[in-house]
Amino acid sequence: MPNRLPIKPRAQAIEAREAARTREPAQSRKRDKSIDWFALWAISLGIAAVVMASIAYFTVGDKVGTLFILGGTAALIALLLTANERGYL
Repeated sequence: MPNRLPIKPRAQAIEAREAARTREPAQSRKRDKSIDWFALWAISLGIAAVVMASIAYFTVGDKVGTLFILGGTAALIALLLTANERGYL
C-alpha cells in the first residue's frame, strides 16, 4: 500500500507564492485609491514655510530668520513623517 509523502518545503513556498499573486491585485487597487493626507499636509507646510521665508528675506533682509524658518520647518516635517512611518501617530 503506497503512502503519500509530505509536501516538500519548496513546493509549499511555490504554492503560497501563487496564492499571494491571486490576492495581490485586489489589495494593490485598494491602496492606489487612498491618499496619504499626512504627506500632503507636509508638502503644504513646506510651501507655507517657503512663502514665509521669502517674505522675511525680501522685505526685511533677515537671513538668520529665514534660516530658522526653513530649518525648523524641515526638522518638524522630518520628525512627523518619521513618526508617522513608524506608527507612532
